[in-house]
Amino acid sequence: MTVNKFDSRPTSPSATSVDTKLQSNVDDSLNKGFTEKPVVVQDLTELSDFEEDDEDEDEDDEDEDEDDDLQLNNKSHKSKGVKFAKDDEEDEQSVTVDNTANSKPNRSKSFLNNDGIDELKPITRKHRVSSISLTDQLSNSLIKPLTSTTTNTNSMISHERVASYAFAFDIDGVLIRGKETIPEARKALKMLNGENKYNIKVPYIFITNGGGRSEKARCKDLSSRLGISISEDQVIQGHTPMKDLVPVYKNVLVVGGVLDSCRKVALNYGFENVYIPLDIMKWNPCVTPYYILSDEERKIAYDNVDFSKIHIDAILVFADSRNWAADQQIILELLLSKNGVMGTISDTFDEGPALYFAHSDFVWATDYGLSRYGMGALQVSIAALYQEHSGKELNVTRFGKPQRGTFRFAEKVLTKWRRNTLESEFDKLKLTSTEQPPLKEDEGEEEVEEEITNETDSLDDDEDDEGIVLDSAKELTLDLPPASTVYFVGDTPESDIRFANSHDSSWYSILVKTGVYQDGSIPKYKPKKICENVLEAVTFAIEREHAKELEEWKDNNSSRSSSNSTTNTNKHFTS
Repeated sequence: MTVNKFDSRPTSPSATSVDTKLQSNVDDSLNKGFTEKPVVVQDLTELSDFEEDDEDEDEDDEDEDEDDDLQLNNKSHKSKGVKFAKDDEEDEQSVTVDNTANSKPNRSKSFLNNDGIDELKPITRKHRVSSISLTDQLSNSLIKPLTSTTTNTNSMISHERVASYAFAFDIDGVLIRGKETIPEARKALKMLNGENKYNIKVPYIFITNGGGRSEKARCKDLSSRLGISISEDQVIQGHTPMKDLVPVYKNVLVVGGVLDSCRKVALNYGFENVYIPLDIMKWNPCVTPYYILSDEERKIAYDNVDFSKIHIDAILVFADSRNWAADQQIILELLLSKNGVMGTISDTFDEGPALYFAHSDFVWATDYGLSRYGMGALQVSIAALYQEHSGKELNVTRFGKPQRGTFRFAEKVLTKWRRNTLESEFDKLKLTSTEQPPLKEDEGEEEVEEEITNETDSLDDDEDDEGIVLDSAKELTLDLPPASTVYFVGDTPESDIRFANSHDSSWYSILVKTGVYQDGSIPKYKPKKICENVLEAVTFAIEREHAKELEEWKDNNSSRSSSNSTTNTNKHFTS
């Protein structure tokens, strides 16, 4: 029995390399690779227009983490010798393996957790954001408030309003599960559309790591299943932010999805030359010798494309692979190639195309009782094969939850949708100074009569200024305050809850039990709230926010009353 000096596993004497020269190159590269510093995984923020706030590093915490890791490693490697199972033709023996510190990149952490997200410090706001509805804030900024200034709860819901808070939803496991629509989902979204006892409309968007089809197709399907109208402007799929890569790469290989569905999405984004693995398999069937293309696959695959002459600039994994064996073979060959050309191999294994993944979900929920492996599992597999071949850490750029770049992309989309939601209410909101609030039984008649008299004196001026008031209202929507709270509802602790907890303290994570998370288990990333389903989550948030809004109204009225009392007292003494 022999032992590979680069691997602690026994190697059979009969296991010979197919290509001696290639194996020599691999050995040389392994020697080089093990001495190189592992490559840090990139985030979308390096490729987008978003500017990342500088964050101070907590050196003490990092030192403690390193010490903990060192102690853990020392405990797990107390034995200097590693015993292998007895070989049929050899006596049992103890083989000593050299486990030097720098023999290979540190794999104590999962490949999916080497993105530094767990070390991020969520942004904390310096100033409090009002919980009062946007419509009431807006009317207060321009003219007489539409909402009564009394503390009566009913007086706060006498008109349609747009909330200062917002929602963001994962889709799979929260609203749908495979082909099934989760029963509570329809009512939950209708509540956010204004069908609730507080007469408030809550803006919301969808952030899914899923993909493989256009945003338009996703919206059409969701609208049909949920019984509401959903806009493309509300939906972020895992590959949606890849639109920003269009001006960067000319020739891209898009992986995943059914047949050429992802090619169509990429072409719609604006990519110039989009290839899929089926094109390569049709060009040379020997690339994947154990797989024969079906008639349907041959029909949609490109003809007359010579991939020995085409440089693939980037590999974009848009959706879950339908053929792991073939897709991995092609991806790895390109990663190890010279300048992204099939049939070549780089001496340094670092000349291949850039690699992007739409998300990193390790598992996902289906109609089947147990979760299925997802794109994150494919990443782990490719990374292990790449490191085994090259001795280097796989360098990837990740999109989707919980990545920082996708979070910022989502904030941009949410802000735009909140603005659209508010502007759509302008026709319903009569923001003119001639409009009077309805008289409430608990309001004093003298106060209301005084308001009417004062406003009648300036009626003509108000009519002249009506257009100016409405223009000013629309201008204010262009400079909206941030959402007071963003409730994010997800079913996967590792992506959804981690996403909501890592970037901004104003995001409120809610974990539901209708997807990946199993009731009774302890989530690795703890949510701020656990609910049975999405309807319970929405109901909880609406009640929580109404209580906050009512409390703020009471505080404001108390301050206003104190101010009026002081003013009247001063007038009394002055007279």
